Amino acid sequence: MSMNGDKKDTPPAPEKADPVKPELLAPAGTITAGLIAFDCGADAVYAGLPRFNARERGDNFTADEMSRLIAYAHKINRKVYVTLNTLLKETELTEAADIAAALVDMGPDAVIVQDLGLVHVLRTCFPSLTLHGSTQMGLHNSAGAAFAQTIGLSRIILERQVTFEELSAIRKNTNIELEMFVHGALCCGRSGACMFSSWLGGWSGNRGKCKQPCRRRYFSQKGNGFFFSPGDLCLLENVPLLKKAGLSSLKIEGRLRREDYVRSVVSAYRHMLNAAPGAEATALREARGMLMATPGRKWTAGFTS
Repeated sequence: MSMNGDKKDTPPAPEKADPVKPELLAPAGTITAGLIAFDCGADAVYAGLPRFNARERGDNFTADEMSRLIAYAHKINRKVYVTLNTLLKETELTEAADIAAALVDMGPDAVIVQDLGLVHVLRTCFPSLTLHGSTQMGLHNSAGAAFAQTIGLSRIILERQVTFEELSAIRKNTNIELEMFVHGALCCGRSGACMFSSWLGGWSGNRGKCKQPCRRRYFSQKGNGFFFSPGDLCLLENVPLLKKAGLSSLKIEGRLRREDYVRSVVSAYRHMLNAAPGAEATALREARGMLMATPGRKWTAGFTS
């Protein structure tokens, strides 16, 4: 696991025999997490710079770190997507455009965006950048997917609330690339629309600064508990179905997680994606064993169940 170009340190490429196999996309909150994700078989990682990304309170990347990670990824035929996926104020458009200008030189494989004004700026001023519509956009039907294509997005990251039936309809009615979360934390609010953290203390989740008040214990006259905290999404057993659903990418949440979490989860999903037809049951048992070491809440299939 090295970025110096030595062949002996280059991680093996994921198997590519199956033409319908979707990309495995991993979180990279740090440069070490990104390298571990590649080493464990991720096809791509997503990461953010210090400003205008939905995990602003994390460590994130310096411009130099991002540039080096992108260069390394391309050397081993992997991809890096950069997150500029928060809402922007009028006074911030110039700063966001300056960041985009720097990204043009870095050459990421795509920029993940939420703000429609920023989409317009990037399409107009930096047409070479490939744009993916963030889950923060709240896209959850085929009409929204069609609109995304008209404004120049090549891929959309679906809301976590999308069901398998809705996914099938969206895939049938549009040819835009579709990305779907398959593992990680869930939110009690709609993606890109939760005001809970902002209401409690002015830390807006839609601006990358969520304090996760839904994870706290609350008290009432009838008792106490984690009333707003859902389980953690885990679609490991649905991977065979997802491979046939026409998805371009299976996304793992977790840019605020530790590196050992990235290692376990990426390894588990790569194991399932590479399982040969007829061997999925054995692969699932083995992959679940890989996940057992990761901290988290009770697993749930979310809205896909």
